[in-house]
Amino acid sequence: MRIDSDLEHDPAPILSYAKRRLQEAGLKARIIGPEDGPALIATFGRKGGMLFSGHLDTVPTGEDWTRGQGEEDDNRIYGRGTVDMKGACAAMIEAAATLVREEVPVTVAFTTDEEEQMVGVNSVIEEPAVRRAKGIIVGEPTALCPAYREKGMFRFRLTTMGKAAHSSQPWLGEDAVLKMHYCLDRLLDLAEISSQRSTGMTMCFSTIQGGAKNNVVADRCTTEIDVRFPLPQTSHDIHDIIVNRLRGESYRMDVDYVLEAFESDPSSPLNAEMSRFLGTEPIVVPYATEAPRYASVNPRVCICGPGDPDLAHTADEFVEVRELDEMYDLLVHMGRHAQG
Repeated sequence: MRIDSDLEHDPAPILSYAKRRLQEAGLKARIIGPEDGPALIATFGRKGGMLFSGHLDTVPTGEDWTRGQGEEDDNRIYGRGTVDMKGACAAMIEAAATLVREEVPVTVAFTTDEEEQMVGVNSVIEEPAVRRAKGIIVGEPTALCPAYREKGMFRFRLTTMGKAAHSSQPWLGEDAVLKMHYCLDRLLDLAEISSQRSTGMTMCFSTIQGGAKNNVVADRCTTEIDVRFPLPQTSHDIHDIIVNRLRGESYRMDVDYVLEAFESDPSSPLNAEMSRFLGTEPIVVPYATEAPRYASVNPRVCICGPGDPDLAHTADEFVEVRELDEMYDLLVHMGRHAQG
């Protein structure tokens, strides 16, 4: 079965499918949250067990694929979201079913807007099951290495305004694209070194739009910029860096989304047991997840999931079937372990 759940599609079908599967497994499942960020919470048992967290949304499929969506070959499953992160979600559903058969308390939470604003998780963390969970596993791809630290996120837009004129007489107008060039030049070194700084602050010029026609001086230009930053930096630090860099330029800055960086204790009981079971050491990941939101109400959070994170959002994204099996084994083990 193929259910498209990228940001361009209605999340209702994938939510309904996951809800039905969890109900068939014996969990009480319900849809929560606002229309622009619905989520699913499913519980079994009243005592605090493990909570498995995932997101069902994906980025758009994109182009340049050489493999079919859902194609299986050489013990790999190809398709958008196999790594980020429907593969982990499938393992969570199966692991929850096993734990229910063993009468082990468990909670599963799925959101549908992690790739955008992370609105749904705000409803999830209000649920009592989140606060009483003995551990929370956010199943983002880590190649099955427990991750105890992730970067924060600061997304913003720069807009420059100009004055339209005929392109043959540019001196009669004001070129908004040229103004944007001056702004981006002030930030260029931060973007250029991003590829060399997997553990430091990175900056990506994600989109740029300006002008109306080739023979008209652009009267407006907008650039979307994505910044990731590690502790001890905060979103306020990033804001100040940008404002100081752009001092003297003419622009408007709109902040679209902020998520602070996350860190847990790599030697905590949760991280230590996962490392012992998997035989891997705790790692640091460069991307952002819903972990900080969960940690705001329950500090027992770890990021761990199947798949190579470098394959996320790429053409021919795939996950190894072996890793899905190992993720299932990990989740079942942690569920049992939480009960002592």
